[in-house]
Amino acid sequence: MKKTILAVAVISSLASATASAVTVYDNEGTKVSIGGRVEARGVFGNEFDGTMKDKSRARINFGVETKISENLTGFGFMEYQLGDAEKDLEARYLYAGLETQFGSFSYGKQDTSNVQISDMTDIASEHSGVQQIIEAASERQNNTFLYTGTFDALTVQVDYQAMDLDDADAFALSASYAFDFGLDIGASYSDQDEQNQATFGAAYTFSNLYLAATYSMGEYAEDFDFNGLEVAAQYKVNEKLRFIGIYANEDNDSETVIDYLAFEAQYRFNSVARTYVSYQIDLMDEGDDEVMVGLRYDF
Repeated sequence: MKKTILAVAVISSLASATASAVTVYDNEGTKVSIGGRVEARGVFGNEFDGTMKDKSRARINFGVETKISENLTGFGFMEYQLGDAEKDLEARYLYAGLETQFGSFSYGKQDTSNVQISDMTDIASEHSGVQQIIEAASERQNNTFLYTGTFDALTVQVDYQAMDLDDADAFALSASYAFDFGLDIGASYSDQDEQNQATFGAAYTFSNLYLAATYSMGEYAEDFDFNGLEVAAQYKVNEKLRFIGIYANEDNDSETVIDYLAFEAQYRFNSVARTYVSYQIDLMDEGDDEVMVGLRYDF
């Protein structure tokens, strides 16, 4: 039973990004899948000249899994993105590893341990995900060794980033526990040189309602503290329509640097196609509100 739960945890870590991936090869214990998305989206706001800023992007990913023995499975995953912030085709993820009866071990460009906590509130199409404050607590980090162990309702992650600069190595650990009545709780700690971040999270699912909150605190440098709060809510009206609300705040050394509300309406035509509109209300002095509209196809 534990092996089955662990296998699910490893494959689900491949992905959020591969929900619609298609298996293109399946033979003698080896599977290869291809997935991705095409997402046309634009932002309307006052931070740029003109009417709309294009933020369209496309992704393609490849996953492989091979059964080596009864208690050993190899896996690999890579994903590339074109568009938006990426000027050229660049790897978002690129890692490989082994799944054992004691947990999974992987190396490459992948998420750090904190991400399983920050993901509790990072649920919007665009306007969420403020709890990855320092690099050691962020997604898609290079040179990352990651261990994931799932023990019934408890999931534990530990990572180490071996960098090519002096005093730049980082480590992190996290744990989350899923109760059988819909409550999930978790905590993480990340450390890199003079920077550190502790993150705490809780999420509750009841029928079609999802509520979550994450809180972070730490140091950018000696005597330069920060703390962050993100609250998320989602209500599924039916299988196609859902509404999402986000509140995010971050203070650096007593100065507010992020403070906004966001509301999103999302309509899923089917498991592949969806459209959404997200309105971010910037609560900062002289802040600019923005609206994002998108149409996304997963494959």
